[in-house]
Amino acid sequence: MIGLVASIVAAAVLKSWIPLLTAIAYVLALRWRKAALFGVSLYLLAVIYSPGFDSVYTARGLRELVLLSTTTVLILNDVLQGKIKAEDKRDLALMGVLAVSAVSDYTLFAALIGVTVYELRESFGKAAFYFLFWLAVTGAILLILRGKLPGAAAEAFVMSALGLAAVAVGMIRDTDHAGV
Repeated sequence: MIGLVASIVAAAVLKSWIPLLTAIAYVLALRWRKAALFGVSLYLLAVIYSPGFDSVYTARGLRELVLLSTTTVLILNDVLQGKIKAEDKRDLALMGVLAVSAVSDYTLFAALIGVTVYELRESFGKAAFYFLFWLAVTGAILLILRGKLPGAAAEAFVMSALGLAAVAVGMIRDTDHAGV
């Protein structure tokens, strides 16, 4: 439910209807988990193919990246963990923090990043730090490539390639532990 509140706040801040598509995933998750993952996939396709997103090297593009990526992580966490309804006071408090933080971009970014890190740590433990390390490496590589990439599509390609590399490293590590 935290991801749904985050996407509603992101839709209001970005003045875009696309983050509201996450409601489809939540409605589907009430009965079918696999259908909810399909709904998240449709949301991601809408984000990718929607026109008007800027380069991550601009303030507007970085703003869009932070808002959409953190809400996507929160949505995936909710769907995968089955947290479709607010379960306790902690969830209600986190949703309240997100709703109130929309006062300014700075408070919203701080709240979104903080809530995302907290939720990942609660759900995945130490593995959340591997994800944060991947984010730091991706950011560093994008800074190194600043001015060398021809556009937003190339930036998305670099981020996707680094994401696939991280998944591959994780899979290799899992097979080493499994003795395969």
